[in-house]
Amino acid sequence: MTIYNIFDYAETSNEFEDRTSFSQEGARRHQNYIQDPSSRKDRILSAVFARLFFLCLLVGDVFWGVFSLLSFTLKFSLNLLTFFRIKKLRKSLKSTLLALKRSFVCSIALTIAIISPALGIMFSCMYFLMYDKKGVDEIVPASLKGHFKEILPNSPFA
Repeated sequence: MTIYNIFDYAETSNEFEDRTSFSQEGARRHQNYIQDPSSRKDRILSAVFARLFFLCLLVGDVFWGVFSLLSFTLKFSLNLLTFFRIKKLRKSLKSTLLALKRSFVCSIALTIAIISPALGIMFSCMYFLMYDKKGVDEIVPASLKGHFKEILPNSPFA
Protein backbone atom coordinates (compact mmCIF):
# COMPACT_ATOMS: atom_id res chain seq x y z
CA MET A 1 0.00 0.00 0.00
CA THR A 2 1.45 3.34 -1.02
CA ILE A 3 1.67 6.09 1.57
CA TYR A 4 1.20 9.61 0.31
CA ASN A 5 2.24 12.84 1.97
CA ILE A 6 -1.04 14.75 2.11
CA PHE A 7 0.74 18.09 2.45
CA ASP A 8 2.52 17.64 -0.88
CA TYR A 9 -0.80 16.80 -2.52
CA ALA A 10 -2.50 19.83 -0.97
CA GLU A 11 0.23 22.15 -2.25
CA THR A 12 -0.08 20.88 -5.81
CA SER A 13 -3.88 20.65 -5.88
CA ASN A 14 -4.62 24.22 -4.72
CA GLU A 15 -3.69 25.96 -7.95
CA PHE A 16 -6.18 28.82 -7.68
CA GLU A 17 -5.37 29.92 -4.14
CA ASP A 18 -2.89 32.60 -3.27
CA ARG A 19 0.52 30.94 -2.87
CA THR A 20 1.81 33.32 -0.21
CA SER A 21 -1.05 32.72 2.24
CA PHE A 22 -0.97 28.95 1.72
CA SER A 23 2.78 28.67 2.14
CA GLN A 24 2.62 30.51 5.49
CA GLU A 25 -0.22 28.29 6.72
CA GLY A 26 1.49 25.22 5.33
CA ALA A 27 4.70 26.12 7.13
CA ARG A 28 2.77 26.40 10.41
CA ARG A 29 1.12 23.04 9.82
CA HIS A 30 4.41 21.37 8.98
CA GLN A 31 5.97 22.46 12.25
CA ASN A 32 3.81 19.90 14.06
CA TYR A 33 5.03 17.00 11.94
CA ILE A 34 8.39 15.33 11.50
CA GLN A 35 9.83 16.32 8.16
CA ASP A 36 11.75 13.09 7.43
CA PRO A 37 10.71 10.26 9.76
CA SER A 38 13.13 7.75 8.26
CA SER A 39 16.52 8.99 9.31
CA ARG A 40 19.71 7.39 8.13
CA LYS A 41 20.33 5.80 11.51
CA ASP A 42 16.90 4.13 11.54
CA ARG A 43 17.36 2.71 8.06
CA ILE A 44 20.76 1.25 8.90
CA LEU A 45 19.48 -0.25 12.15
CA SER A 46 16.48 -1.76 10.37
CA ALA A 47 18.68 -3.29 7.68
CA VAL A 48 21.07 -4.75 10.27
CA PHE A 49 18.25 -6.34 12.28
CA ALA A 50 16.64 -7.77 9.14
CA ARG A 51 19.95 -9.39 8.17
CA LEU A 52 20.43 -10.74 11.71
CA PHE A 53 16.94 -12.23 11.61
CA PHE A 54 17.70 -14.00 8.33
CA LEU A 55 21.02 -15.18 9.78
CA CYS A 56 19.18 -16.71 12.78
CA LEU A 57 16.76 -18.42 10.42
CA LEU A 58 19.71 -19.72 8.40
CA VAL A 59 21.30 -21.21 11.53
CA GLY A 60 18.02 -22.96 12.35
CA ASP A 61 17.77 -24.16 8.76
CA VAL A 62 21.27 -25.62 8.91
CA PHE A 63 20.27 -27.64 11.98
CA TRP A 64 17.14 -28.78 10.15
CA GLY A 65 19.25 -29.77 7.13
CA VAL A 66 21.73 -31.74 9.22
CA PHE A 67 18.88 -33.56 10.98
CA SER A 68 17.22 -34.31 7.64
CA LEU A 69 20.49 -35.58 6.19
CA LEU A 70 21.12 -37.91 9.14
CA SER A 71 17.53 -39.12 9.02
CA PHE A 72 17.80 -39.69 5.27
CA THR A 73 20.98 -41.76 5.57
CA LEU A 74 19.45 -43.88 8.34
CA LYS A 75 16.21 -44.48 6.46
CA PHE A 76 18.02 -45.14 3.19
CA SER A 77 20.27 -47.74 4.82
CA LEU A 78 17.22 -49.41 6.40
CA ASN A 79 15.54 -49.45 3.00
CA LEU A 80 18.64 -51.05 1.47
CA LEU A 81 18.63 -53.72 4.14
CA THR A 82 14.98 -54.55 3.47
CA PHE A 83 15.37 -54.22 -0.32
CA PHE A 84 12.74 -51.42 -0.39
CA ARG A 85 9.95 -53.91 0.45
CA ILE A 86 8.41 -52.13 3.44
CA LYS A 87 5.94 -49.59 2.11
CA LYS A 88 5.86 -47.45 5.25
CA LEU A 89 9.66 -47.17 5.27
CA ARG A 90 9.71 -46.15 1.59
CA LYS A 91 7.10 -43.49 2.26
CA SER A 92 9.11 -42.22 5.21
CA LEU A 93 12.22 -42.08 3.02
CA LYS A 94 10.33 -39.98 0.43
CA SER A 95 9.14 -37.52 3.06
CA THR A 96 12.66 -37.24 4.47
CA LEU A 97 14.03 -36.60 0.98
CA LEU A 98 11.42 -33.87 0.51
CA ALA A 99 12.45 -32.30 3.83
CA LEU A 100 16.07 -32.40 2.71
CA LYS A 101 15.18 -30.63 -0.56
CA ARG A 102 13.17 -28.00 1.28
CA SER A 103 16.00 -27.42 3.71
CA PHE A 104 18.44 -26.97 0.85
CA VAL A 105 16.19 -24.51 -0.99
CA CYS A 106 15.48 -22.56 2.21
CA SER A 107 19.21 -22.35 2.98
CA ILE A 108 19.92 -20.92 -0.46
CA ALA A 109 17.05 -18.45 -0.14
CA LEU A 110 18.13 -17.37 3.35
CA THR A 111 21.73 -16.95 2.23
CA ILE A 112 20.53 -14.69 -0.57
CA ALA A 113 18.19 -12.91 1.87
CA ILE A 114 21.13 -11.93 4.06
CA ILE A 115 22.48 -9.94 1.11
CA SER A 116 19.15 -8.82 -0.36
CA PRO A 117 16.01 -9.68 1.66
CA ALA A 118 13.56 -9.07 -1.17
CA LEU A 119 15.49 -11.26 -3.60
CA GLY A 120 15.79 -14.10 -1.08
CA ILE A 121 12.09 -14.06 -0.31
CA MET A 122 11.28 -13.91 -4.02
CA PHE A 123 13.55 -16.89 -4.69
CA SER A 124 11.90 -19.05 -2.03
CA CYS A 125 8.39 -18.02 -3.09
CA MET A 126 9.22 -18.85 -6.69
CA TYR A 127 10.42 -22.33 -5.75
CA PHE A 128 7.43 -23.14 -3.56
CA LEU A 129 4.92 -21.82 -6.10
CA MET A 130 6.47 -23.70 -9.01
CA TYR A 131 7.76 -26.95 -7.57
CA ASP A 132 6.36 -27.55 -4.09
CA LYS A 133 2.84 -26.19 -3.60
CA LYS A 134 2.29 -28.35 -0.53
CA GLY A 135 5.41 -26.77 0.95
CA VAL A 136 3.64 -23.43 1.02
CA ASP A 137 1.19 -24.86 3.53
CA GLU A 138 3.90 -26.57 5.59
CA ILE A 139 6.87 -24.18 5.40
CA VAL A 140 5.71 -20.66 4.58
CA PRO A 141 4.72 -18.57 7.63
CA ALA A 142 1.07 -17.62 8.09
CA SER A 143 1.85 -13.95 7.49
CA LEU A 144 3.02 -14.71 3.94
CA LYS A 145 0.22 -17.20 3.16
CA GLY A 146 -2.14 -14.25 2.71
CA HIS A 147 0.04 -12.99 -0.13
CA PHE A 148 -0.08 -16.42 -1.78
CA LYS A 149 -3.87 -16.38 -1.48
CA GLU A 150 -3.94 -13.04 -3.29
CA ILE A 151 -1.64 -14.31 -6.05
CA LEU A 152 -3.36 -17.67 -6.57
CA PRO A 153 -6.93 -17.52 -5.24
CA ASN A 154 -7.95 -20.94 -6.65
CA SER A 155 -4.88 -22.82 -5.47
CA PRO A 156 -5.18 -25.89 -3.24
CA PHE A 157 -3.37 -24.20 -0.32
CA ALA A 158 -5.38 -20.95 -0.43
